[in-house]
Amino acid sequence: MTNEISFFQNPDGTREEILEATFYALRQYGYADLTISKIGDEFGKSQSLIYHHYDNKDELLVDLLDYMLEQVENQVPLPNQSPEEYIEIIVDEIFGTSSNSDIEFSQAVIELRAQAAHDDDYSRLFRRSDDFIRKQIARVIQAGVDTGAFDVEDPSQTAALFHTVLVGIQAERITSEEETIDDVRAEFQRYVENCLLSE
Repeated sequence: MTNEISFFQNPDGTREEILEATFYALRQYGYADLTISKIGDEFGKSQSLIYHHYDNKDELLVDLLDYMLEQVENQVPLPNQSPEEYIEIIVDEIFGTSSNSDIEFSQAVIELRAQAAHDDDYSRLFRRSDDFIRKQIARVIQAGVDTGAFDVEDPSQTAALFHTVLVGIQAERITSEEETIDDVRAEFQRYVENCLLSE
């Protein structure tokens, strides 16, 4: 098993070992063709050990998604900078060059996000995580409005735009050329300079 994803490099206990195996099996087979048996092959231990912790594939995948989204939330930068500097960091996080492990992570998240369209468990986790990220960005934008750095009427709407671009770029990295993402970054940077920052 290739340990390229940073938060799986040192699995802590059986649960994380199973989640690691599930992640790589999901990447290899996709949601539709994924089975507990294939996860067991990746796990390298008794398949019964997986069933000891999880009743079925979706229960396991929901736990994987919960674990992955917690990692995403923990990586959202803390607002220890000025609002302007924080927004620069967020833009870099959205559009910065991605490693292979970042792309693998994005592919897995996109695969599971698709399940949220018809499964309440997936949907609930994405709503929680998306709401957390939007609120964090909105707080920083509000701080910028309070100091006169930003000129927007509704920080929550601006945060929603940032988050939607984040999710969209995550999907674009899987299907588009890098120059397409560069074009989007240039246009989004224009929005930040002309519509967010105070003159």
